[in-house]
Amino acid sequence: MLKTSSGGQSALADLEKRLTGRVPDDAEVPGPVRKAARFMLAGAALTAVLGLFLIIATIADKNALTDSNGKKLSSGEFTSNIVGTIITYVLLIAIWVLMARLNRAGYNWARIVASVLAAISTYDTYALVNSLTGGVTITVAGIIYIVGQLALWVVGIIAIAMVWRSESSAYYKARSAAR
Repeated sequence: MLKTSSGGQSALADLEKRLTGRVPDDAEVPGPVRKAARFMLAGAALTAVLGLFLIIATIADKNALTDSNGKKLSSGEFTSNIVGTIITYVLLIAIWVLMARLNRAGYNWARIVASVLAAISTYDTYALVNSLTGGVTITVAGIIYIVGQLALWVVGIIAIAMVWRSESSAYYKARSAAR
């Protein structure tokens, strides 16, 4: 692990504490919930990388972009496309971090919301993979994007599997009773 110059804590543990609001190896939080929160934080990081890749790929190949009529995008349309992508990915990253934080804190409703988001992600991933039929030409950037989306889906499903384990359910129940 990375070491910081002050206190000897690992930099990753310090980052995890800031993002989830708790000590990374807090004994009060069961292992599956801690792992689920870490998978959710990994989902946030992967979303950031995928968003950055998408922005770079879009800028690099801006001449290939067209509107619904097949016309090349104007400079303003192109800029609004990039800004929209940035806003979308910042919101997605915030949702991943928020879900990690709230699930680690033991909010049962957050576990349900995360599960619904995973179900939506499952549908979106299915639609993405299903759209590949019919002789569609895919670029290298498209393949990388699809692989990234599949990786995000796997990370999300693993996190959801962790929050629905029996140890996790007992933790959520105990935290709900304490409130």
